[in-house]
Order: sequence, then C-alpha cells, then structure tokens
Amino acid sequence: WDRDLPAPPNLVTLTVDGQKIDAVAQISKSGYVFIFERETGKPIFPIKEVIAPPSDLLGEEAWPVQPVPSKPPRFSRGTFEEADLTQRTPEAHAFVRAIWQSLKKGQEFIPPSEEGTLLLPGFDGGGEWGGAAVDPDGIMYINASEMPWIIKMIEYKTEDDGLLASKGRNLYGTQCQLCHGADRKGASIYTVPSLVDIKNRKTAEEIKKIVQNGQGMMPSFSRLSDSDIRAITAFLFDSEEKLSKTDEKSSLARAAWKYPYFMSGYVRFKDHEGFPALNPPWGTLNAIDLNKGTIKWKITLGDHPALKGKNNTPTGTESYGGPVVTSGGLVFIAATLDSKIRAFDKDNGDLLWEYDLPAPGFATPSIYSIDGTQYIVIACGGGKLETISGDAYIAFSL
Repeated sequence: WDRDLPAPPNLVTLTVDGQKIDAVAQISKSGYVFIFERETGKPIFPIKEVIAPPSDLLGEEAWPVQPVPSKPPRFSRGTFEEADLTQRTPEAHAFVRAIWQSLKKGQEFIPPSEEGTLLLPGFDGGGEWGGAAVDPDGIMYINASEMPWIIKMIEYKTEDDGLLASKGRNLYGTQCQLCHGADRKGASIYTVPSLVDIKNRKTAEEIKKIVQNGQGMMPSFSRLSDSDIRAITAFLFDSEEKLSKTDEKSSLARAAWKYPYFMSGYVRFKDHEGFPALNPPWGTLNAIDLNKGTIKWKITLGDHPALKGKNNTPTGTESYGGPVVTSGGLVFIAATLDSKIRAFDKDNGDLLWEYDLPAPGFATPSIYSIDGTQYIVIACGGGKLETISGDAYIAFSL
C-alpha cells in the first residue's frame, strides 16, 4: 500500500505512569503513531498484530498480520462506510456510490485487487513528509490528509497478434501507466499531462525526444531502446503497424514483465467534479498527548478554494508540509490548498492568525532568530494539486 514511513521520527522525553522515558515517536501514512523506548526499542504502548486478509492475485502472498499500536488512536480516518460518502450534491453522491459499491472494502489492510481496493488513508497519508512537531510537554502536532485512493491491478497479457502497438501496450503498462494512468488521462493534480489524442498534438519524433530526455517532472527514460519507444508511440497512436524483424530482436523483445499484473496508476477516489468522495473534513490538524496516548484536540485544517463561501463549515484540504511549535504556545502551519499560513493556540487548537500567501506553502516553516527577534519563514512553491506555482519565501517576525 505504499506505506513507507514518510517523515523522520521525533526524539521526545515522556512521562508515563510517573516515570521519565526517553523515547522516539514515528508518524505514519496509515495515521498511526508508533512510540518506542529510545534505548531498548521496546514499545511504550503495546503493539498488536491484527489478522490481515489474504490476496486473491495470482502468485501474490500478503503477510498474514499487520502491526497496530494500542495507543494513541490513529489521527486520520481508516474506514470508509456508506454513511461517509459525500453529500456535497445528489449527483456527486450517486457518482461515488456507484464506484464505492464496486470496490473491495470493509476492513483495513485489504491487498490490491483487480476489482479495485479502497485505501484510506491514501497513498499520501494520513501523515506525510512534513512530519510532526513535539513540544517539551510531550504533545505532538501533526496534520493529516483525508483522501481515499483506489488501488487497481491490471492483468499483464502477452499479445501475439504481430502488431507493434500490442508490444507497446505492455511497455506502456510497465513504464508509463503509474503516472499517466491506464486511461491515458494523466493526473492534472500532479501536473501529469493527458496522452489521449497525443497523436494530434505531438509527432513521433517529438515523443521520442521527451522520452529520451525527460520534460518537466518526467525523468529521462533513456534505458528504452528506439524500438521500445516506437512501440509505445504505436500504442499511443493506435497504429496498425506490424512488428518488424528488427523490433523482435531489440530490447523490446527482452523487456518481458516478469509479474502477472501491473498497477493502473495512483488514483484518488473523487466525485465527478474532482472533489473527494467522502464527507469533510478532508484535512485535519491534531494534538496528540504522547504521555497518555490520547488525542488532545483535532480541528479541520484548510478550506477548499473552489468551495469557499458555499457552506458555513470549512472543508479541510489535503496538506503537504508540516507544523512547527514555538515556546510561546503557537503552532504554525501552511501546507493547505488555500494558500494560507495559520497560527493556532497549542492548548486548544483555536485559530489565532492567518495570512494569504502568493502560492500554497507546501513546506514546513522554519523558525530562526536575528538580533533577539524571532522570525518564521515559509517557502511558497505551490504547483501541486492543481495550484499555482510560486518562488517566494515569506518571513514574519513574532
């Protein structure tokens, strides 16, 4: 499920049952926080091994158990029931309900499937690379995205019809599909362009140069031979060109995928207008008492720009970048789609201040001091999640 640990751990000193313990706390994409004694690695709170469902994919063997800490509670949602389906509009509800009904769901740790497996938290968490902030009292501050994703596997089929495009289909599946998608529509949320009707926009030679050299976020695929690129182009152009003897002898013929499936792509589960398939909040900021293993407070973080003013309650948004906490009792965080940086009261989560940035601050703020004055600075790079790009660093004095 792409559940790598996304952020560095936090070194903390906790008071548990009246005893001071040097510990390490690790956030995760799954929304769990794992806390260990720093010297021994012993869990501060017991970690349970829960039974996980098996895979029904050919040749795939999923691990039978998964670790879940008994405390603290997860800081993002982990279940997606029918009652959680978006109520934004009747049309949005009907659209996502039809998809939701077709997916494998109902418990955590369901392996990828051909039907499509519902994943919440998604590939980007839960927690993400921005990480958490912890104050000297052992209170952790961590933002969470609340976006469901879909993992769908596609069977790898060896085509023997003699068409160059058929070979290109398999190469596309193993080399291009994760980003551009099985439907070739790309992902504007990641600035990945659509390849639908690419033959009307690019020549074969232009495609070859992009594949060989890379462009924008796309790296070079120089490992692909000319014949490989011709095959992928034939697939994108829906060509009827036959496979030549030269093609058969090229690396194309040796590029057999050794697995029975490939993944359809990184797919967010959204409604017909591009909003998350579940009810808000779509992003939160959480304060977790690591000493007790409890959630101290949770608030909605951010407001979707396209829906601002259309309801009385902020929606929250996905967030990229983390918080910082000051000795003066403030938690600062940007990270949201709405291009704001905010300050909250660390004791109760009350919003104390906010500022409109020139582009989203998808970064963790830095705090520094010059001549006795404390400052906070945020990088306003934007560009992700269909937002504007920026190149400004904005600093504020405290």
